[in-house]
Amino acid sequence: MKKSLQTAFLLSVFTAIFALAVSAQPYGSGVYKAVDKPKEDAGVGLAADFAVKEQSAKSNKDIKLAEILKAADGAAKLGARNLQLCLNVTTDTKSSTVQAIVSMDQYSNFKLHGWSKSTCAGSGISPAFKPTTDYVAGEIDGIGADLAAQNAIIQQSEKTKAKITFGEMIKVEYKEPKMGWADFRLCMSVINNGKSGRAQVLVSKDQYQNYKLKSWTDGRCGESADGFTKVEQFMAGVDLAADFAVMKHSKDTGIEHKIVEILKREEKGDETNLMAATYRICMKISEEGKTEVIQAVVSKDGYSNHKLVSWEHSKCTK
Repeated sequence: MKKSLQTAFLLSVFTAIFALAVSAQPYGSGVYKAVDKPKEDAGVGLAADFAVKEQSAKSNKDIKLAEILKAADGAAKLGARNLQLCLNVTTDTKSSTVQAIVSMDQYSNFKLHGWSKSTCAGSGISPAFKPTTDYVAGEIDGIGADLAAQNAIIQQSEKTKAKITFGEMIKVEYKEPKMGWADFRLCMSVINNGKSGRAQVLVSKDQYQNYKLKSWTDGRCGESADGFTKVEQFMAGVDLAADFAVMKHSKDTGIEHKIVEILKREEKGDETNLMAATYRICMKISEEGKTEVIQAVVSKDGYSNHKLVSWEHSKCTK
């Protein structure tokens, strides 16, 4: 009887440890994933209510939540969440669309990291790119690609004896699966022995869900010649940079500018500081009754301080 109790106890401990280990895995591997039904998600609702309440107190204005338009969830561990929210609100009875960034720790403590008027209601959330050869474009947040990336990192770490961690998925391609087999070609950002970089990997999966790393190439996959990567998913950083550019240029010139449409979003990371980035945004701007196409470049340092690097009329397109 004692042995049975001891065995049961050990099994329960093992189950708890296993569950903890699974829950500790990064949600979406650092990639923001669109919340399918944000209005029905309790966590999103609580985060939206908190953001509105917090911003009301900070700005000393009467802000009310009208509607949750979109939400995206980022890397989470042990019940924590990192949410990007697109909200329709009224500020002193005036309606507007804002983007808020809210984190929630495992104890359900919320923190508002950003609040800005935004065009997020019109932002896309599904990244796409042109397929090449016999590969076709895949979902950037698909579970198959995620598992392929994680297995690639584990196998490359073991092979090179380096400490490699996942950053974010940049591009996903795959060959049409046959009889359970699949081949993935992935472009992803990684941190290799503390140094930020990118890697293009080829990974195969057999019918028994065994993954094999076929090749790993360090480089700057997914970038244009000048180092920028096109961004096509719902991403707070780029849209906040666009909003900042318009606000700053309006202030500098004394002329009100408004975003009509964002045509193209691009991002370039900083290898020396993972929190820093440079954004290049092509957008239609309303300027003194006329609609102009503008290309703005905005830099962001590790403390989320933005700087308008350039603002110029352009023929840039999507």
